This record gives sequence, structure tokens and C-alpha cells, in this order.
Amino acid sequence: MVRALPLLGFLALIANVAAFAAVLAFGGDAASNPSWWLAILVMLAPTAACFARAALGGPRRAAAIWLGVGMLAWTAGGVIYVQWTQFQADPPVPSPADLCYLGFYVCVLGAIVSLVRGDHGAPSRSLWLDGALGAAGGATALAAVLSPVLSGIEGDLAEILVGASYPVADLLLVATVCGVLAARGARGGSIWFWLAGGLAIFCAADVVYALQVTSDAFVVGTVLNGLWALGLTVVVLAVWRPQRPRAVKSGRSAAILAIPMTATATAVVVLVIASFSQLPGVVVALATFTLALAAARTFVGFQQVQRLSDAHRQSITDELTGLGNRRGLFELGEQRLLSADPLALLLIDLDNFKELNDTLGHHAGDELLREVARRLAARVEGPDLLVRLGGDEFALLVGLADGEDGCEVTERILEHLTRPIVIEGVRLRVDASAGVALRGDAGLGIAELLRRADLSMYAAKAGSARVAPYDARLDDATRARLETIQDLDAALVRREFVLHYQPKIDLRSGATLGAEALVRWQHPTRGLLYPDVFLPIVEKSGLMSALTRIVLETAVQQLAGWHRAGLQISVAVNLSASDLLDEDLAGRIAELLSAHDLPVGALELELTESVLMTDPQRARKVLDELQRLGLRIAVDDYGTGYCALAYLRDLPIDELKIDRSFVAHITADPRSAAIVRSTIELAHALEMQVVAEGVEDQDALDAVRDFGCDNAQGYFFSRPLAAAAFTAWAEAAVSVPLPR
Repeated sequence: MVRALPLLGFLALIANVAAFAAVLAFGGDAASNPSWWLAILVMLAPTAACFARAALGGPRRAAAIWLGVGMLAWTAGGVIYVQWTQFQADPPVPSPADLCYLGFYVCVLGAIVSLVRGDHGAPSRSLWLDGALGAAGGATALAAVLSPVLSGIEGDLAEILVGASYPVADLLLVATVCGVLAARGARGGSIWFWLAGGLAIFCAADVVYALQVTSDAFVVGTVLNGLWALGLTVVVLAVWRPQRPRAVKSGRSAAILAIPMTATATAVVVLVIASFSQLPGVVVALATFTLALAAARTFVGFQQVQRLSDAHRQSITDELTGLGNRRGLFELGEQRLLSADPLALLLIDLDNFKELNDTLGHHAGDELLREVARRLAARVEGPDLLVRLGGDEFALLVGLADGEDGCEVTERILEHLTRPIVIEGVRLRVDASAGVALRGDAGLGIAELLRRADLSMYAAKAGSARVAPYDARLDDATRARLETIQDLDAALVRREFVLHYQPKIDLRSGATLGAEALVRWQHPTRGLLYPDVFLPIVEKSGLMSALTRIVLETAVQQLAGWHRAGLQISVAVNLSASDLLDEDLAGRIAELLSAHDLPVGALELELTESVLMTDPQRARKVLDELQRLGLRIAVDDYGTGYCALAYLRDLPIDELKIDRSFVAHITADPRSAAIVRSTIELAHALEMQVVAEGVEDQDALDAVRDFGCDNAQGYFFSRPLAAAAFTAWAEAAVSVPLPR
């Protein structure tokens, strides 16, 4: 039915046209011609369509009711005029037909108000002015056209009021529709264009009628009546338009300004005409008012442009430092790249800024960033562009002289930047790392330069130099990292991770006490990957708990097989910081050992100092639960972390494993030897055992044994071996000779 009713409206329009054609063809007076009656009564079809639309409900219900009542009033006025008013020698003023016709205008204005109220979104001040300007311009234009009518109205007060009410009603209709179109435009949807079209046809017929009446040329039953019917039918079709407002990409289309501009031009033309000929005062007043509104709209428009300019400037400016921001780099940097000068993009990142920010507070951190910005700005010359990307990252797009090296320029800037800074009475020395990307001859854009500089900066942080240039090999490393991330989930599901075992030797008897389980990734295309390739990514991806579960299950299963074969050794498994967040870790390990009928002492757990110090309180809770099970706890890579002695006192630790960096230099570096000796003595005083890692030759073995070390592991005994190879090695080497 919804789709059929607009078609009914079109059919009613065709019937109206046919009726008027019959009137013109057969002639006769309108009162006796049945075609004229048909033309009037056919208007009941769009009237019924209005009430049918109202019955469907929705936001247009009130507007449809107003229009339906208006159509009834118009039809009633036509009947009264044809059958009674036109035959009166002295009809009353106002006549019943006049009241019905004027009631129609009131109802249409009510419908427009209802539609405007249902149009969501309050207009801005500029939209209100556009609407007022469009209304004033439309009223001015129509008033100028109707000036002969307005000037020719005469008679007693009632006749003057009735005679003026029709052109005034038309003025209000035109002004209202022009105002709504100027203020809403495409935002209101196509209904407003249909409504405006229908009312424009109707008002055009009214204007022609008024001019014909003024010149005594009006004849009842002409094609003019068809224009009224056409306009009203189009108005009815407007309320049946689908309620789908057209999207306007930029908020307002430039075409919407056509009505205010046309209104201003109309007012100017009318005032020019008024200077040469006599026009009614109301026309001149409307034109003057329209120009005043145009002036106000121009002022508001200037304010809007100024605000937009300020908003754009703020959008490319960093609020804290006053430098440009990331958006400014892309916008202004692309313009800078249009020059033919050699250019380099420097990406500078402060080192350890988070620690300083946490220690001194965010206020001190902000002041430090402002001082860094001032120092960098002092190094900017001419068209160079300096921005703060966010946090403690700054980017500098600089021009290079012929033969000038981008890294040398960056080093000079960092030298100036890293001079001591006094923040809130504290003297600080801020270090920074930087990456350098050259534009070269490839015509690179800002996005690619920034990507390359970012890779270089992280390479600098990972290396020993504080400035690193872009190298294409960094892309290969990044690509491999991305591939690793993408393959991890599938690798965990397919259990592509395997364990290699490195023997741990008793230095007193030479017997193999156990082994440390070291995880490897048997990648289907890249081969065997070592932990440094994937473990950091596993940790950052939140998958470490899943990997630890696989490692524990694999290690315990292998350990059970060795015990059944008579190889009574222990296996040590490394835990990460995220593993200590697992409250079910102790229970799961206990179930795993019980399921394979293994003694608790057969499994050892190793943690690094950094893991222990990430959350000491939680670490203490988890380690206490593990120790209550009877599991041995070892500190791996001892000496390379925080080296806080308090955790040796407070945490339940059974074993210290001295890092290989000390053991490797034990015979050549007295300091390393002193650290190893004192660590062994400290551990023994705390009733802990000591393992020397990285024993690679006989001299190192003799040294740690002489220092009283309990156990050792390293390449001197064996590299990490796959499970089958380790089994063969352990069976062949019942004990390792330890000559002094």
C-alpha cells in the first residue's frame, strides 16, 4: 500500500488534467459543466492519500493530517465559490469560500512547521541566518512580482484585508519554504525539494490568478485551475517520499548557499528597480531587510572561517610543547618534500623517560619535554620542520648540504640535546636514540620516511650506537618478525615446539645430575628457530602461558621416559614473568607429575632476576606454593639483573646459576673471578647450591671447581641436545672426568 498510494496520487493528477481538458474542449460555464465538478472532486484522492499517510504513523503523521485538512478546506472553498460566491451580486467579504481558501494556507504552514520540528538536529546560528535570508529574499522577489496587486487593493477595510491576505499568504509560503531549503537543504532529504516544487507551482498559479484578477482577465475553468491541482498533488506526494535523508559529506554542500546568494542578488535588483520606478513600501522594506540579513550572514561567515583557521592550526600543533604534531608532519612535511633539496627525517626518542617520569612525576616529565623541544627548536633552520609525535618522540625533517651526512647532523643535535638539564632542582642528563632516513632519489613520502626512521631508531636502541641509519636489512628483520607473529598461534596448536637438553654436571663426582630444558621452534619452512627469535614475541603476544604449558608437558613426559629407562636425572624448566601470574601453576604441575608417576624432586623451575623483581610480592606467593610441593627453585643468569640481595633473603630459592658472562672471563678478568668466588661463598652461606653456566674449557672448569662451585653446565660438557641425542650422550658418559 505504501508504494501504491504515490501512484494513486499520480493517477489523481492525470484525472485532474483530463477534467480540465474536457472543460476547455466542451466549454460552457463552470457551474453546469460536469468536468468542472470532476476536477474539484478528484482532489479528494490526494486528500485521502494524506490521511492514509497519517494512519501509518511516524514523524510525518502530524504533517500529513495538516495537509489533509488543508486539502479538504481547499476543495470546500472551490465548491462554495463555483456554486454560490461567483453568482452573488454583492458577495459577503470575507465569503465562506475565502475562509476555506485562507484556511488552506494556515494548514500548509502547520504542516511545514511539523516537518521542521521532526527534522532532528538543531540548526546552528549560521543556518538560522541562511534560513532567514532565504525567506526574506523569496518574500522580496514575490512581493516585487505582486506589486501591481498590492498597489491595486482598494475598498473598505474588510475588502482590503481579504485582498491583501492572499498575496501575504503566498509571501509566507514562499518565505517559509525558501527559508527551510536554505537552512536544511540536502540534510532534510528529498521531501523538502518535492514540497518546495509543489508549493512553487501552487504559488505561481496564485500569482497568475492575482495578476489576472487585477486586470479583469480571470476566467473560471481554465488551465490555471490545473496548476493548482498539480501543485497540491506534488505536495501530497512529498509526504510519501522515502524517509532517507541524503548524506552530505562535508556537512553542507556548496549548492545550499545558492538560495542565500540568490536572495541577496534579488534584494539588490529590487532596490535598483525601486530607485527608477515606484514600488510599494513593503517591497522596499523587505529588500532592505534582506540586505541587512546578508550583512549579518557575512559577519558570521567571517567568524566561522576564523574559527576554522584556528581549529586547523590547533589540529597540527602539539599542545604541550607548541611544536607541530604528527598530523602537522604529514601535512607540512609533504609540502617540504616538494623541494629538490637533499632531505633527512630524524626520529629522536628519549632513553629511560618513563623511569624519570615515574620517579619525579608527570609535571617534571612535561617540563623536561618542553625543555627538549626548546633545545631541538634552537637547531631548526629555515624550512626545517620539527614536530613532537607523541610521548617522548620527536621528528625533525632537515635539509642536508651537499656531501653532508645525516648521521653526523643527528649526532650534533643529540650532543646539544643531552647536555645536563635542571628540572625542579634536580640535575639530569637525558640520553636519546635516533634513527635517520634519507629521502634519496626514490621520491619517498613522509609515511615511508617515518617508517624507515622508526626502524632505524629501534635498531639504535638495540645496539651500542645512539644513532642508526636506515638499512634495508631492517625490513627483512621486521618482515620475519611479522611472519613469526602470524605463525605463532598455529605453531602452538600443532605443537611445533621441541626441547633440547643441556646436561648439568656434579663437580664433585662428575655425574650427570640433570638437564636444563631449552625450547626450540621446529618451523615448517624456516627450520629450527632459537629462543631469541620468538620468545620476546611470545611474551608480548600474551602466549607465554600456553608455551610454558607445552614445555612443561613435553619435559615431564620425556623425564618420565628417562626414569622408566633407569636414567634417574632431574630436568629444569624456565618460567617467565607471565607464568607467575598463573594462580593454577602449582596445582597444574602437581597433577602433571602425579599423572606420570614422577617424584616432585625430578622437576626444577628456573627464573631470572628480572622475572622475580617484576612483582616481588606475587613472586613470593607463587614460589611459596611451588616450594610447598617440594619443587626446587633456581635463579637463572644470576648477576645480570637487579642484583638486589633482599630477594635472596626473602624468597624461597634453592640454587643460584652464575651467568656465563662472568664464568667465561673467570681466568682472564680478576674482577669476574672475584664476583664468581664471592657469589659462591654468599650462596653457600645462605644454604644454596651454585651452578656455573657457560663453562667452555678446562681452565674455567678448574677455576669454578677450585672456588667450591657445586655444579656446572656449558659447551665443555655438551651443547644442548635433542631428547634422543641426550639419551645416548647420558648413557655413554656415565661420569665426566674432572682432572684438577
